[in-house]
Amino acid sequence: MIFVALGTYIPFERLIKRIDQIAPQIKEKIIIQTGDTKYKPKNCESFDWAPSLDPYMKKARLIICQSALSMVEAIREHKKPVITVPRQYKYKEHINDHQVEFAQYIEKVFGVKVIYNIKDLTPELINSYNKFIEIDTKNLKMLQKNIKNYIESIKE
Repeated sequence: MIFVALGTYIPFERLIKRIDQIAPQIKEKIIIQTGDTKYKPKNCESFDWAPSLDPYMKKARLIICQSALSMVEAIREHKKPVITVPRQYKYKEHINDHQVEFAQYIEKVFGVKVIYNIKDLTPELINSYNKFIEIDTKNLKMLQKNIKNYIESIKE
């Protein structure tokens, strides 16, 4: 099963529509946590919100998610392959490009698969992707330090 987690409050229709478009070519069931969005997938199961996403992440072979800190939790806690798609300011998906910056960082440091151009999210990639990234305590502390430094830099 493929689980797509998109957060709760800000719509991410660009990703939902892409997954829905390619879903007929995916060999597995796809479940999307859509959050607050008007678009409802036609080729995937979906729900807006759940008290916990853990049951879905535990069952998933692959997790596709926005580039938020919750992605790090998915990697560490569930030990699943993750593909992340950052929300982008130019598509009015967020108030700035902090998810793009975070995605660039985790791609460089941890090797997480990041999709910047939605057309690069293909059925072939989803059907075959199985790279597991280990985020150990040392890497997590480095990530925490960099996030703290980033927050300090935007306060100024």
